[in-house]
Amino acid sequence: MNATDYTTKALLNRQKRKRQVRHHMIALILSLIIMITVSFLLASFSTEANDMEHQPSYKYYKSIEIAKGDTLWSIANDNFDPDHYKDIYEYVSEVKKLNTLSSDAIVAGNYVIVPYYASDFVND
Repeated sequence: MNATDYTTKALLNRQKRKRQVRHHMIALILSLIIMITVSFLLASFSTEANDMEHQPSYKYYKSIEIAKGDTLWSIANDNFDPDHYKDIYEYVSEVKKLNTLSSDAIVAGNYVIVPYYASDFVND
């Protein structure tokens, strides 16, 4: 093999390598574009899902007639909303404050005011 064959071969290998590098760069750039696009799409879906989870809720109050056999705890258990209170004890404490109760004792036939939450805004 003579020097011109080596030179020609080296030139062809260099051109081939440049093409390979160019193809790899194009593949890398396309991959990055796809990854960024997918990231933005996932972030927007996540934001929409969070918006659905955090719909506004409004606090209302209702008066409940105490039936025979009802206890403050049974009424609280029926109306307790774990999304807005840490636990049932916190809810019972609020019901007691609203009704100025110093103990858990309630009397059938009387009424008790309890808080509740709804996503619908009522403008009276």
